[in-house]
Amino acid sequence: MLTRSPAASRSAIGLLKLLLVACVAIPILLFGIAAWLNYKSAITDAERDLLRTSEVAREQAAKIFEGESQVADRVNDLVRGLDASAIAAGEKHFHDAFGMIVGKLPQVQSVMVAGIDGTPLASAGTFPVPRHVDLRPRDYFRAVLEGFPGTYISGLQVGDVNRQLFFGLAQPWKDAAGALKGVIDVAVSPSYFEDFYGALVGESQDGTAGKVLTLVRDDGQILVRYPPIPGEPPQIKVGTPFFAAIQSNPDAGLFQTRSIIDPAAPQRVYAYRRVQGYPLYVVAGRSQASIMALWRRRMMSHLVFGLPVTVALFAVTWTALVRTRREMAALDHAHQEMQRRERAEAALLRSQRLEAVGQMTGGVAHDFNNLLTVILGSAELLANRADDPARVRRLASQIIQAAQHGGKVTQQLLTFSRRQLVHPETVDLNALLLDFRQLLERAASEAVKVVYSLAPQLDPVQLDPGHFEAAILNLVGNARDAMPNGGTIRIATRNVAQAPSENPDLPPGAYVRIVVADNGSGMDPATAAKAFEPFFTTKEIGKGTGLGLSQVYGFAKQAGGDVRILTAPGRGTAVKLLLPRSATALEHVMPAPQVDATAPKGAVVLVVEDEDALRDLVVESLAELGYIIRTAATAQDALVQLRGSDRVDILFSDVVMPGGMTGLQLSVAATRLRPGLKVLLTSGYSADAGMQDTPEIPLLTKPYNRETLARSLRQVLHG
Repeated sequence: MLTRSPAASRSAIGLLKLLLVACVAIPILLFGIAAWLNYKSAITDAERDLLRTSEVAREQAAKIFEGESQVADRVNDLVRGLDASAIAAGEKHFHDAFGMIVGKLPQVQSVMVAGIDGTPLASAGTFPVPRHVDLRPRDYFRAVLEGFPGTYISGLQVGDVNRQLFFGLAQPWKDAAGALKGVIDVAVSPSYFEDFYGALVGESQDGTAGKVLTLVRDDGQILVRYPPIPGEPPQIKVGTPFFAAIQSNPDAGLFQTRSIIDPAAPQRVYAYRRVQGYPLYVVAGRSQASIMALWRRRMMSHLVFGLPVTVALFAVTWTALVRTRREMAALDHAHQEMQRRERAEAALLRSQRLEAVGQMTGGVAHDFNNLLTVILGSAELLANRADDPARVRRLASQIIQAAQHGGKVTQQLLTFSRRQLVHPETVDLNALLLDFRQLLERAASEAVKVVYSLAPQLDPVQLDPGHFEAAILNLVGNARDAMPNGGTIRIATRNVAQAPSENPDLPPGAYVRIVVADNGSGMDPATAAKAFEPFFTTKEIGKGTGLGLSQVYGFAKQAGGDVRILTAPGRGTAVKLLLPRSATALEHVMPAPQVDATAPKGAVVLVVEDEDALRDLVVESLAELGYIIRTAATAQDALVQLRGSDRVDILFSDVVMPGGMTGLQLSVAATRLRPGLKVLLTSGYSADAGMQDTPEIPLLTKPYNRETLARSLRQVLHG
């Protein structure tokens, strides 16, 4: 009979004790680890959920405000060229027209036009409007009258007539000469956002789940909050963590505080995102108490399964297996959420690609045109001073031609990116289409045939050729995408007479019709009705931005015409552009009068240019023309000289310069110092620094040659 040795027994007892301790210690240890991991996971999940929620709310706000801007633009089209008395006299007509514009937009309470004296003239929501109301105390009215640039988003306020809460999107109402005539205000309903926010966060109005979603201006004025707060609209105080967060990272981020409006409220975690193009932020928040409650609920489930672990090692193993499976499921769920977020971010980046290209080409064009100006001027000086070496003159001529070609390329880039000023011309659309033919056929692809049916003796029209080409390119691209297996695109032109009953949006008269038609898949009526809405697209992610037909619509309206779609599923699509016939015949377009390019005797030019090479070139060119030259490298240097007593007849300055002051700002300061001083500005990027809003200031576009520079200076001096 075998007996167990004491050493073996002690070892077995020790092992049993160890197992006994392990049966208690291991579950406790594992439970502690699980508690920590689940706590971190709950915090991370809450932050991800807040970031996703704020992103969805940001996209919704951006789409809504872009739509409101379109409403304001369409109202501006309706009242363009009219004065306050004409609008007041036709108030019923404008009331009905405004109502049709906003009728399908539930987020819009009303749209209103008010005169510069603060008197309401016409409204979509009220007829007749109360004439005794004075809108001048309103923040949006003051902002527009004080010259606020672009679109102003007002604070939350109560309407004078319907006593409903609203916040407005306001734009200036100007006449054809650019003079301010009043204000166009689109009143937005906060309740529309509240309904959307409530559905988005899944929160009851009493806020028991601890979730909040807020739309706030960058100055702290809250426009919408869900759950709503009764009483006076709250204001986020300066110095709170919200302001510190957006100052550190203006676009998006996370921060923690008790509340962005109530320091006594429970601690919350917030995620915020900026609404691109507007001084607005979407802020999503969740109380830490609700996050901890979720964590505790998770841990209670672990505890329920963990108690049997203390009974036996099997329970310990089983609990570990359950925990592992759950952790794997949680990791898999987290991985799926990350993939969804990455796909959403990729889609957003693709939708912003066209805007990024426009911004990139604008920045590149400025530096590129400076270089072209140096090349062009240097080549001319080289050609003028050559001692008859044929090779030198030939190379100089080639440099001049290359620089001129480069200038045309930059103008095309700026036109395509819609960063160029509108330059209407009287043109023959047949000739324009034929000149553009090669690019159109490349855009259509080899699988698609482009057929032209151009009417002879087509009437001239007045429009910006670059914008027309961009519109036709958009239509050809849409037609190509509707025919993935190939097909035919037909482009036709024709003179037509428009009767009053045919199109209520257009006055009767003579028009030129351009039709771009395909034999592709076509659209159903519901899709066709939304085709011109900004950001609406039926294409898959990465294949369209929803802005193409919106650009075509804007171009047609800007040219004084209209656009219509004829389509049916399986029967293709035809887009018809109607453009008014120009009163100016092509053969009657007179060339600009010739101006003597020589300098007036003793004329003094102050040249302001930050690039040394370009400044030296301009100085040498002007010296040969007989000008007396003074130079400055910055706007501040120029102002120092202008404060002195030395004679200056004309200021010739670049628009974009370092030092915080643009050429446009310099021209304003200079004419204040010296009333009557002549000004000529130059830029390779005509949308720089507000030049679109100051057409009265002469602008010389880069690249330019010496003859163009001399002629421009002489024209400005003769004024």
